Formats: sequence, C-alpha cells, structure tokens
Amino acid sequence: MPELAAAHHTHQHLLRHPRAATAWTTARAITTRWYDHQQHFTHRWHPRLNQLCATNPHLTTTGSASPALLTRDLVIYPETVALARALATLPNRPHRDDALSLIACRLGLARLTPNANDPLRVFLTHTRH
Repeated sequence: MPELAAAHHTHQHLLRHPRAATAWTTARAITTRWYDHQQHFTHRWHPRLNQLCATNPHLTTTGSASPALLTRDLVIYPETVALARALATLPNRPHRDDALSLIACRLGLARLTPNANDPLRVFLTHTRH
C-alpha cells in the first residue's frame, strides 16, 4: 500500500524532530482510541483493513484473534504519523480551535470536531494552554 510507504518515509524524517518521541506516543494513543471507537477515519481504515485481509488471507484464519485487532497498528499508521508530525510542529500555545484546524489540514480532513472527551481535545486542552 503506497500510503504505508509514504508514512514510513515521513516517520523517518519526523524522528529528527526534538519533540518526536512525545508526539509519537501521544498520536499513537489518540489514533488507537479513535480506531477502537470507530471515530474520524473509518472511511480510510475499513478499506485499508479489507485490503490487508484480502492480500494476507492468513489474517482471517488465525483462530480467535480478530483481524481488526491484529492489523490495528498497521491500519492506523499513516494517520498516526501525520498526527505525530502535526503535534510535534504545533506552535507553542496555539488556540485550541487554531490547533484543530491545523491538525485537520495535516490529516487531510476538511475539519476535525472532536467531542469534549476526545483524547485529542483533552491533550490540546491540558497541555497547550
């Protein structure tokens, strides 16, 4: 899948940023929660999961393990890298709505409107004031 290769290239570049480790950990926690709760990127993640299962039939015959769980890290990888890059490069103390607009743009979304309990909103509220 081309998006995985492109994300890997971006991830390698991101690793040079001083805030990369913190941004990666935060982004991974956020996208994992979004995946588990079917939020924001299901229109990308479902087709990616289906493609992974179609090209790797052993994923659906592994016994009791769910293909959605087995492939989660790979399925969310491009969005995790994009979010980590956005978080690492956010200006210091941006207004939450400005930060959400910038992050939405980096994630290729027209807008991002997380609810009050969304981990991204919580992160921006508690760490960026």
